[in-house]
Amino acid sequence: MQQELIDRTESGTNYDDLAEEILRLRELQEQTVMDDAAKAAHRERIQKLLHFINSQPRTITEFDEALVKKLLESVKVCEFFLEFRFKSGVTISIEK
Repeated sequence: MQQELIDRTESGTNYDDLAEEILRLRELQEQTVMDDAAKAAHRERIQKLLHFINSQPRTITEFDEALVKKLLESVKVCEFFLEFRFKSGVTISIEK
């Protein structure tokens, strides 16, 4: 496409459509790279949480505030449900 753009420029042919397509493809490529980076960061957060969970005692018999702070980003209390947002990005809703 870049060669065709050069050819059209040299010949004086209209190249607006081609230039727009090249820009669209570049933006798409940039978005894909950003999406891949976000996915990698998400996987890394999940791996860290899994490592942390696996390092904890297997039997939890009482509330552990440190564990909750390590795993949960927020808890949303609504009239009909509770919403737990984990630091990994996962959200779970539980009906009351």
